Amino acid sequence: MDLIIDTSSEELKVVLVNNKDYVINKETGVKHLEHLLPEIDRLFNENNKKLEDIDSFGVVVGPGSFTGIRIGVATIKAFCSVFKRKIISINMLDLLAFVILNSNSNLKDNFGVIIKSTSTKYYFGEYDLKGDCLEQKLLDKEGIETEFLNLECIFSFNFEETFNKYKTKKIILMPGNYVSFMEHKKERNEYAELSNLKPVYLALSQAEVELLKKENNLC
Repeated sequence: MDLIIDTSSEELKVVLVNNKDYVINKETGVKHLEHLLPEIDRLFNENNKKLEDIDSFGVVVGPGSFTGIRIGVATIKAFCSVFKRKIISINMLDLLAFVILNSNSNLKDNFGVIIKSTSTKYYFGEYDLKGDCLEQKLLDKEGIETEFLNLECIFSFNFEETFNKYKTKKIILMPGNYVSFMEHKKERNEYAELSNLKPVYLALSQAEVELLKKENNLC
């Protein structure tokens, strides 16, 4: 039995997986620090399960909400420190690329995936047809438009806007996609070490930005 949590966006997802069957608790626009543990507890109670029943944990490590990712990673680290279970680290861009490749058989070349970060910034990943990541980075709107010229297909997740004359293909992420991706990583024996489980930000936090400003002013 597996437990998967995604705190990388405003929509909190907690998925409990028993073989190929799964149940999900989902809340939108919530404060993850306040709601994550109660949601996990509610999911276990509704299904008469306990943390001790879990064989492995999956957690979305980013990119996405700085605070949300930290909460999710810290929670899974705490669980694994106590119960000594295996961990699957889920990169959201990699997950989306996996979904794209399993639902688009007509792709003929490398493709891109974008997730909105702020009103002016976007997380971007480029992938080949094997699903291998070639690059992940944070881009502004001009940078994303440049990628439209370099790649035949770019897929967007979690936002509606278009880029001038270019349009993205939208990705719909279902709970079962988390389950399939976790199984895919387990089959490849891609488990994360507890000591190496870290958030994937692709950008500096506000605190790091302020620190750099102070250091530059001192130079």
